[in-house]
Amino acid sequence: MRSAADRLNGVINVYKEQGVTSSHVVAQVRSILKVRKAGHIGTLDPIAEGVLPVCLGFATKFAELLTAKNKQYIARFRLGVAFDTFDTTGAVLCTSDVRPDEAEIHSVLENLTGEPELTVPAFSAKKINGNRAYDLARKGKITNAGTASMKICKIELIAYDYPEGVFVIDCGKGTYVRSVIHELGKKLGSYAAMSGLIRSCNGAFHMKSANKLSDIKRLADEGREMELIIPIQDNLNLPKAVVKQAAVKAVINGISPAAADYVSLPDTDSCEQCLLFTKEGHLLALGNTRNNPSVPIKLLKVIGSECYNHNLR
Repeated sequence: MRSAADRLNGVINVYKEQGVTSSHVVAQVRSILKVRKAGHIGTLDPIAEGVLPVCLGFATKFAELLTAKNKQYIARFRLGVAFDTFDTTGAVLCTSDVRPDEAEIHSVLENLTGEPELTVPAFSAKKINGNRAYDLARKGKITNAGTASMKICKIELIAYDYPEGVFVIDCGKGTYVRSVIHELGKKLGSYAAMSGLIRSCNGAFHMKSANKLSDIKRLADEGREMELIIPIQDNLNLPKAVVKQAAVKAVINGISPAAADYVSLPDTDSCEQCLLFTKEGHLLALGNTRNNPSVPIKLLKVIGSECYNHNLR
């Protein structure tokens, strides 16, 4: 007999605390809730804390769709020192006595908005010829991981008392805040390293509603774990197609329904993807609407028969 935990399909907005890896957080969530499948959206380094959404059950199939294009961070930086990791967890490389004033920092940060080409930290997960950059850096084979275009929508200095400062940054996927701080130091004619980082927003997931591992354990011990689960469709802004009951079995087995098998269809001219539901509102699949009239939606991802049957209980 399958555990009731197999009904836990969706996303938990987790608050990762400083000093642990993102993988550790996922392992703890899996252990606390006794679920088989779990995975996080958007890695946070051990030095960082904040929003780390964790997908459970069939929601792991949709993780790439839930990955946010835009994120917000509160970043602390230290001027006058460079580390090999671009943050204060690494080895010191250089120091400087340059003491920029607040106006200079404001000016540099303002000019970093847009899509600047910045240096990727050597100690990062970027792949270089099939190898992770951090593995190459640990072996002394690289000192940086090349450059990449990073999207910075907004950046604002909110505190400064030399050598420490704090800014808030709204940025796109793939932006290394450590790289932004490294560039800040260069443009100030000094050095700079990240000394702390909080992810306050990851797409639709916000810090105010995030749950620490201790909160998750408490609710699970009280039998209230379902209060933590956010249905994936709540964070997928996609149109809806409703499937007739006679076609539900085919859908959960991966067979794309014919046009006659739908109660309703979205306007396929205005969308490329949609979610398929039963008349009762149970999620069945993700589909591509750019198909032929007789089979208007091609299935891309299905939740599977086991998940569907457990959702009905």
